[in-house]
Amino acid sequence: MIVSAIYDVSSDRIRKKLADQLLNCGLIRVQKSVFLGTLDNNRIDELALFAESILAANDQLYIIPIHRDDLNAARIIGPGFDDQLVSDEIITKIF
Repeated sequence: MIVSAIYDVSSDRIRKKLADQLLNCGLIRVQKSVFLGTLDNNRIDELALFAESILAANDQLYIIPIHRDDLNAARIIGPGFDDQLVSDEIITKIF
């Protein structure tokens, strides 16, 4: 499923660990603290467990599912992102 991962983390060190993990999961950074991509439920659970193990009490991570129609309807002002790459369509077509 397509997901958005959004975080608010106070520690630079923890923020870097979380960002690296989001990238390792295959998500694409679209803003400093916003990532988009395709994850299955198991990967979402793994990511949630990882975040719970490193985040401080006041830190937050939101993993929000996004329906393809909603992504297509998004209004993006500025450079934006490659929605086909985010939804895994390009990668799927290559293989």
